[in-house]
Amino acid sequence: MTEGMSRRRRHRRLAACLLLVACAIFPAILAALWTRPAQVRDIHIEAFRYGFAPSRIAVNRGDRVRLTFSTRDTGQSVFLQDYDLHIVITPGTSLVEVHRLSAPHQPPTRLTVVEFTAGLPGWSGWLFSKSQIRNHTYNGPLHGTERADLVVSPNFLLAGGLGFLLALPLAGLLFVGPAGVPAVPKRAVNLFAAFPRLKRLIAKTASLQFNLTLPMLAVFYFVILAGLLGTKVSGRNAGPMVVWVLWLSALILLLVPLGGRIWCLVCPLPSLGEWLQRSFAANPARVLQGSGSGSNRWPQWLRNAWPRTLLFLLLGTFSMALVAVPAATSWLLIGLAGLAVLTSLFPEQRLFCRHLCPINGFIGLYSMTGRLMARSVSPETCSKCEERFCLNGSAKGWGCPYGLCMGEVNRNNDCGLCTECIRTCAYDNVALFWRRSGWDRGIASHGEAWQATVMFGLSVIYGLVNLGPWDRIRDLIDIVDRGNWGTFAAYGVVVWVLLLGVVPILLYLLASAGVRLSRSGIQAGPMFRASSASLVPLGLSLWMAFAIAMFCSMFTFVLQSLSDPLNWGWDLLGRAGSPWHILWSPAIPWLQVICIAVGLVYSLRTLYDAWYESVGGGRGALFGGLPMALFLCAVAIGMVSFYAG
Repeated sequence: MTEGMSRRRRHRRLAACLLLVACAIFPAILAALWTRPAQVRDIHIEAFRYGFAPSRIAVNRGDRVRLTFSTRDTGQSVFLQDYDLHIVITPGTSLVEVHRLSAPHQPPTRLTVVEFTAGLPGWSGWLFSKSQIRNHTYNGPLHGTERADLVVSPNFLLAGGLGFLLALPLAGLLFVGPAGVPAVPKRAVNLFAAFPRLKRLIAKTASLQFNLTLPMLAVFYFVILAGLLGTKVSGRNAGPMVVWVLWLSALILLLVPLGGRIWCLVCPLPSLGEWLQRSFAANPARVLQGSGSGSNRWPQWLRNAWPRTLLFLLLGTFSMALVAVPAATSWLLIGLAGLAVLTSLFPEQRLFCRHLCPINGFIGLYSMTGRLMARSVSPETCSKCEERFCLNGSAKGWGCPYGLCMGEVNRNNDCGLCTECIRTCAYDNVALFWRRSGWDRGIASHGEAWQATVMFGLSVIYGLVNLGPWDRIRDLIDIVDRGNWGTFAAYGVVVWVLLLGVVPILLYLLASAGVRLSRSGIQAGPMFRASSASLVPLGLSLWMAFAIAMFCSMFTFVLQSLSDPLNWGWDLLGRAGSPWHILWSPAIPWLQVICIAVGLVYSLRTLYDAWYESVGGGRGALFGGLPMALFLCAVAIGMVSFYAG
């Protein structure tokens, strides 16, 4: 690259950064100018089982807010942490008890009107515009779903976030330049070369996976016992709290983005079935990659991404019931482990993990963005290897339980990081690598394209249904408390038709429009499959936005439930009676918007690269990806509006 080209690239990138900053600041200034002067606002809040009316309160900074309260049914409360308020409402009276969260030991004040000034104090208070209104009084199995929003104008996060997202496509054009050549990923770091002790630990420890899985089996057993024997209150039961808050948040926020499929290394679900299966093998070199025949083979029509995708969609449809009923979580884990044992009767290894595991439906797809990966050190060495120890096994270890030959692995989707190939390779040609830049973009089949669509759509639906203030929607799908099976079935049909039919057809039409705009003459089907890779970064960022809110809101209950896991009056961690506290409450919308903005950046880059590789040339890639880019931007803008305002 000549010095002149390098200088022009730096100028383009500087211009792109200045454009993004300007487009974020200018709408924020307009929002401040359009905010009305402060006034007195009289607002009545009616609390009821699993909701509030109104569910969204919009005020201006400096407004003197005067709240009155009533309850539609039993005793309720209003928990407004950002304003240091916990208000207990009693049926039949307008008097409420006002507790100050900063002084939990002081007696409450009885008032008919609760007043406060809208907007948090200090200069930082101008940055935080959205506060959660929650109910701290247990009122049924779906307690915790009730919520409302207090939004204070000027909402700098909403205005600036929308301006930033609207400027992203133009900034991207400036950033890539007229040639638009895809970025070349940096060379991955060979962790074995950087940390020789890590290599010795993995290569010489034949029982490494067992040693790591054993503690997870103990946790697995503990979760099942807690769900079956502990309290029926989900928020105080260690079973659902560990699974749906602690583990799921760690999976979405840390394990998958950093470790790819590292969870598969320690997952306890297939361990019993794998132990039974391997106990019948004469030695580790016995091939279990399809040695059966006839009825003893796994059906060909189930060898794809569809079974795990549909099972994940099924779990997502019933997610509210699984979280609300602790025993349901336990029976789900028992059922998944049992299914893994049944599939171990087939001669192939880890059929459950490869084709049926709904968790793999999530991990396998979003591991494309993961930093950690197992790869061959030298492709030439693999090409000369005739024994294929990594696939077939050797005296040092088992063949790959996922049926992979390491010389052919070029993405994270299928490799479970079990580390068997590191021990079995006689040529010492397998290592763990840390990816410094780039991510996997290959979608192997139309089944995986549908998988990306389902995961993307569920990330939107999960946020809207579980974190939105619309109690009526949650009432319609409440099969735990209200038994609304009819409306729940209608909801399920709508979700399945939307994610399996409407959205994929829409994406196919967008790909077809892109083909016409690019004038490339390529087929729309392959471009639909290739373009679906762009759903992965934004989809993962939407899941992260959901997980951030869930973890911050429920972490106190995790500590409480672990302190007394079986509801026997214990206090193991000293947190059994700790007051509820939402972590980083004012900052949650900021973290969510940042996640979505970063995800959109990577999605647009993935989309451009997919079209560039298919049509060649920057102009064709830009026009071809334009319809899909508009769709991605529209979804990101909609979710930023939801989370920030």
